[in-house]
Amino acid sequence: MSLDSNAAVALAAFVIGALFGALARWSGFCLRGAVEDTLTIPEAPRLRSFLLAMAVAFLGVQALVLTGRLDLSRAVVLPQSLFWGGALLGGALFGVGMVLTGGCGTRLLVLMAGGNLRSAISFLVFALVAYATIRGILAPVRSALMALSSTPLGRQTLPTTVGVIVAALALVGAFWRRVPPRHLVAGLLIGLLVPAGYLATTLLADEFDPLPVESLNVTRAGGDALVYLLIWTGAKINFGIAFVAGILVGAAVIVALQGDFKLVGFDRPVDILRYAFGAALMGVGGVLALGCTIGNGLTGVASLAPTSFIAVPAMVVAAAATFKWRWRRQA
Repeated sequence: MSLDSNAAVALAAFVIGALFGALARWSGFCLRGAVEDTLTIPEAPRLRSFLLAMAVAFLGVQALVLTGRLDLSRAVVLPQSLFWGGALLGGALFGVGMVLTGGCGTRLLVLMAGGNLRSAISFLVFALVAYATIRGILAPVRSALMALSSTPLGRQTLPTTVGVIVAALALVGAFWRRVPPRHLVAGLLIGLLVPAGYLATTLLADEFDPLPVESLNVTRAGGDALVYLLIWTGAKINFGIAFVAGILVGAAVIVALQGDFKLVGFDRPVDILRYAFGAALMGVGGVLALGCTIGNGLTGVASLAPTSFIAVPAMVVAAAATFKWRWRRQA
């Protein structure tokens, strides 16, 4: 029995998600963790892992472009207008939110697979608010912000030279200090998943029934997955939904192999407010910035998406400031 193009893409996305989830669970891969390591550990292993993934993703995606296998002008990560206000504000909101909740969208899924109920609730709030910002009650606010701070550019990428410089600096940063090999292995393999995602949505798609050209991102995918579970009958699975499911399964496999499943709840009832608030910030911020830390930090940067080069620094600066604020309060 042959699969139709949509099912084939979804299957590929599930495999990619499973690999991502397994690698992220095994290594602790996470931009929030990378920022925390940078502020607390001289070696900053998770930062170096993320930098390597970013560089590898860029090299892989640009190789596809150079060989004619990928047309970025059709990529979801490149909208018709540069939403610079959303990238800046959304990135900052996302950065604050991921510190308050203990992880970005993908990290919440990975922790959820290990029995972390805080992450499960946070991800549900994140997905719900993200979907409400895209198509629900918050959509008018998003549209108004876009109208105020958008610059029509067409589907233009930044010059390749910019990406080459960023990738070179990322590679230098990745190998600047010695870190446990698993962080570099995870960074290398996760970086390769970005061009793999693009290949899945281009090579496996039917030319007479084209699918969105996309790769790793969980902001909209989280909301789509939630709606898919709610309506199911008549619903159509897509790349993002399958990617989210794959992350959960891949991370769960590593949890089972390591035997570290443990139910983790809130230390105090009031803590749920902080986690829910942080998750809501991520939901709104991820939509305004057109992606999460993975969608912008890996897929967006690799695709030379102008929005991502605004959103990622905003996420990092906001996360660092939030860490320092929390540490001062706890001192």
